[in-house]
Amino acid sequence: PTALALLGGSIAALAAWRWLGEQQIQRKMEEARRSRDRGVKKIEKAVQQFREQVSRVQSADILSLPLVELARRLREGSLSPETVLYTYIEKALEVTQQTNCLRHFIPECEEQLQEIRRRKEKGLLYGIPVSIKDHIGHKGHLSTCGLVQFLNAPVQEDSVLVQVLKRQGAIPFALTNVPQSLFSYDCSNVIFGQTLNPLNHKKSPGGSSGGEGALIAGGGSILGFGSDIGGSIRLPSSFCGLCGLKPTSERLRGKQWSPQYTQVPGALGPMARDVDSLALCMKALLCKEMFQLDPTVPPIPFNEEV
Repeated sequence: PTALALLGGSIAALAAWRWLGEQQIQRKMEEARRSRDRGVKKIEKAVQQFREQVSRVQSADILSLPLVELARRLREGSLSPETVLYTYIEKALEVTQQTNCLRHFIPECEEQLQEIRRRKEKGLLYGIPVSIKDHIGHKGHLSTCGLVQFLNAPVQEDSVLVQVLKRQGAIPFALTNVPQSLFSYDCSNVIFGQTLNPLNHKKSPGGSSGGEGALIAGGGSILGFGSDIGGSIRLPSSFCGLCGLKPTSERLRGKQWSPQYTQVPGALGPMARDVDSLALCMKALLCKEMFQLDPTVPPIPFNEEV
């Protein structure tokens, strides 16, 4: 009887421990979703305030511009970075409502906007709003990989890629959804849910950079960044009708982004509507700042002839 009682007590304790663990996991996921919802409401309010101040914005014209042309107009001053940023945020809100492609907006984009306006020198990506895949580190934000275990650890420092983007004048404004652990050709996780293909909601945008593919294909971003080991940039680009580049793994390799659980080296790379956009992006990133911030990146600048 004593042994049976001890066994029964152990089973009950184990069941209680497991139940408490599941409840804790559930609370973490619910808080992550609430945080995302608060971020959406905050950015919606910012867009509304901008619209009240600047009523005449030709959103369709701005959204239709290729990246090379948009960058040119921003640098020459015929378009303001503020107008372009809020135009793309407004469109991203619409796209994520339909596809669930965003994991979180980056409210610090407004601070970055003010920062670039104070600069004397304009980088190649001056004023360009960019989106980044969930696990590419941005200071103060989670890098979840779609996993509950990473919900309590905000990134302490911008990844090298984000630092170089900012130095080139780009404005990271959104983090995009990924499949759980990044190892999937689909784009779904238990925390933030399923991302849909904007061209056909019955189909997948691909993975693991599926949130990026959906956002760019839907028109909510003009330039995004994913990562690729076995097709995670190339598949979403194919599924969503975009252009994507998986560079040699060391070409844009940066610190402070969550490790891939494989011995096969991964690569960070851009995704956009056309090849010219990818070329401009690589030209901007392959600069002295990239090589100085991460000495493991070979100091080989962009080759215009190639």
